[in-house]
Amino acid sequence: MTDRSCLSLKKSAGSSLASVKNSILMGLSRFDNSSSAWQIRLSTLRKPRVFISLFLASSAFYCFVIGRDRYTSVSEFVIQQALPPQAGSASVLAGSVAAPQVLSGLVDGQYLQVYLASPEVKNRLYPDPTVLEKKYEPSFPDIFSGLPSGSSLPSQLSFYRNQLQVSPQPLSGSVILTTVGFKPEQALTLNKSLIGQARRFVNEVNQAINADQNLFAQKEVELAEKQIKKATQELEVFQEKFGQLSVISEQEAVGSFIASLEGRLVELKVEEASLRRQYQDPNAPEVSYVADQARELEKQISKERRKAVDDGSRDLNSLAIQESGLNADVLFASEALKAARIAADNSRRESQRQQKFVVMLSEPQISVAPDQNWRWQAFLGSVGIIVVVWGIGGFILAAMKKA
Repeated sequence: MTDRSCLSLKKSAGSSLASVKNSILMGLSRFDNSSSAWQIRLSTLRKPRVFISLFLASSAFYCFVIGRDRYTSVSEFVIQQALPPQAGSASVLAGSVAAPQVLSGLVDGQYLQVYLASPEVKNRLYPDPTVLEKKYEPSFPDIFSGLPSGSSLPSQLSFYRNQLQVSPQPLSGSVILTTVGFKPEQALTLNKSLIGQARRFVNEVNQAINADQNLFAQKEVELAEKQIKKATQELEVFQEKFGQLSVISEQEAVGSFIASLEGRLVELKVEEASLRRQYQDPNAPEVSYVADQARELEKQISKERRKAVDDGSRDLNSLAIQESGLNADVLFASEALKAARIAADNSRRESQRQQKFVVMLSEPQISVAPDQNWRWQAFLGSVGIIVVVWGIGGFILAAMKKA
């Protein structure tokens, strides 16, 4: 009986082991089947078409379903320069006559395009970075758009630049300002603030340039006045020192006197020669008298000449040169003062003529409906990414196959 019981126990144990083995084998077969199914699914996902479809589907879902609405506010203005009354026809609507105005407005618009997107304007509008972060913070379910808290200054500047667009128009010279916001009030407020910054920029730059020009012209006038005052004082000191009104006139008088003495000397020489021919005796009283007069006249002429150039007395030649130089300095300073005053007056008139103003052509309005253009632009951008990646990948694979 004991043998039979042992045999029965052995049979039951063997059957239980066999059942466990079969169950393990069945579990392994099921695991193999499930892993192969997952491998098939993964291999399906790895196919380019499936990946592209998923990418485009997710992009379309974000752009047209969960993406936050954007509102835009648009304004248009022109930077107009003041013109004199005679040029009143060269206005904004004057056609070809206003071509210089259009070019000037286009250049000013390009300056504004850079200035309004600068960090200076961003800091003027949002002195506290936390204000900008709270105003444009992300909102569920679109957690990708917006400015997260604790963002860096370059990130804030990049986000600020994305909220505005300044477009100078080359044909009309006007400037179109477009602002974007997650709320209509945000876009409108930003647009009005940027218009105020544009006015301030035009006024400050124009006034600074005119002030510098006028200040420079006024300094030139003051310098010319100092120069003419100095030259006049030097001439007065010279005239008081030598006690005459004009050295040049005195020199001319001395020259005329010497010339008259020389003329008289020539006459005496001629008379002496005539008397020597008449009288055979060279010591005749008539001849000696005329000869003595000629010698005395020669001494007088030599004396007058030495007096005119002697350093120990009044050297009329050097004094005449000095007086001529002083008179030339006075004349030059007078002409310089006259030219400086004319330039200062012209600068003042030109600064008034070149004043510029921001003339609004279209005031910004609050948006009544969200702008749908960004959704299509973002979706078409994702399509463009797929096309570019597909083309580059195909080119690389073709090159690898050839290699």
